[in-house]
Amino acid sequence: MRIALCYRCDDRDAGDVYARVAPSGLLCLHGVLRRAGFDSRLFNFSGRPWREVEAALAAFAPRLVGISHFTYNHAAAVRLARTARRAAPGTIVVAGGAQATFLDEALLRSADAPDVCVRGEGEGPLLALAEALRAGEDRRAAIAGLSYRTEGGAIARTPDAPLAPDLDALYPPERFDAVEGVDPRTQFPFIVTSRGCPADCSFCCSPRFWRRKLRFRSAARVADEIEFLHRRFGIDYFSVRDDTFTARKERVREFCAELERRRLFLLWNCQSRVNFVDEERLVWMRRAGCEQVQFGVEAASEPVLARLNKQIHLPQVDSALAACRRVGLRAGAYFITGVPGQGEADIAANLDLVERAGLADVVVAPLAYYPGTALADAAERAGRLDPAVFLSGRAERLLVRADDDARTQFEAMEAAAERSPDEPFDRGELERQLELVGPCHAALLALGRRLEREGDVGRARDLYREVAERWPESPWGARALAESSARTRPRGRRGRK
Repeated sequence: MRIALCYRCDDRDAGDVYARVAPSGLLCLHGVLRRAGFDSRLFNFSGRPWREVEAALAAFAPRLVGISHFTYNHAAAVRLARTARRAAPGTIVVAGGAQATFLDEALLRSADAPDVCVRGEGEGPLLALAEALRAGEDRRAAIAGLSYRTEGGAIARTPDAPLAPDLDALYPPERFDAVEGVDPRTQFPFIVTSRGCPADCSFCCSPRFWRRKLRFRSAARVADEIEFLHRRFGIDYFSVRDDTFTARKERVREFCAELERRRLFLLWNCQSRVNFVDEERLVWMRRAGCEQVQFGVEAASEPVLARLNKQIHLPQVDSALAACRRVGLRAGAYFITGVPGQGEADIAANLDLVERAGLADVVVAPLAYYPGTALADAAERAGRLDPAVFLSGRAERLLVRADDDARTQFEAMEAAAERSPDEPFDRGELERQLELVGPCHAALLALGRRLEREGDVGRARDLYREVAERWPESPWGARALAESSARTRPRGRRGRK
């Protein structure tokens, strides 16, 4: 039985590499279906002409079409459903993702409705639905985690599906096969090693989606994936997109030890919370090739943090950023503007933090409503939010504040983000960091890059050469040497004809 799993970002986001990549969860669904023997194909239709989308689906002729449906791509997802029905008459259209989880009844009542919504973690419910279709049976009422229209037009909801106890089983390598519209070097460096978050931030739907349960893939299986991606696709820099990668200290140690044991001397970054890092953890990560940690700081003001229910405090922010600096990890931070009650003094505190911490990466977003968040639920109860806004396809209508002060706050933080230094450490800091963590490829490369920028090319190349000789499995030493040589190679003169 043929199954098409589809994603398309909104056309206004087609130039954004992060919006264009397919959700990691869609790849997991694809892999689980293929492992179960289904002819599943994943289509990333982002940016493609709609006539090509319809032609591709018509040629494949799927029995079931699954669509990733989020607030930010609502309009594209609705049009995908419409296109799929036209291209493959009789196909069953299934929506999954946050929009399908928290707005299932509204989606099913809409004019361009899916036939079925999968709520929450989708691998179990979608696999059960596919197996029922393959057997020629309609067992929707017996499959947990589904919402659907009955023959009489009513909306039926089965009980929530249990979360899978074995997270490793949801990430089979088959998910990297039979994918169309996917650039491996753009899509596959983003890896997920856990699901869930221990926090309960008011602006995030993760607490409800994952039920505040934190589950982990085994360190060995994640290392298997990294090694596979490196060998097959040449990926040598990866990004761990867990909500809170460092939440369990012992697992961080196991993961870093696994990378070193396999001599996978690659480079990587991750996301975490400031209350789940310490110097020991960060040293392990640095030795294993980590370059940067991105923290959800959101604000440098205790009252604003409390309004967002961040459950962190400014001393923890300062401690985490200082520990990153000692170890040599570039620190990045996410900030939120337009929070009710946020004023000039709060933004000034944000700007001061960016400056004194030497943040290497700053990402700013205005506070917005999203389905499944405590923020949206409270606004709906107070009559300040109509849930229909999530089906409008109008991102600007989701903003909590659209006043002039909120726009000024955002612009001030955006300007600070543009001033973030590419290299936040000077030579002295890099040398002290190397003493602290010991010789490792990431620290030697960082010091070499700084020395080269300062004109000490000879010593920089000595460090690159040391990386290449100590860790020949790593591509980074030889690459740094080659790039350094190319930068200083004299240009030949063009002769007259």
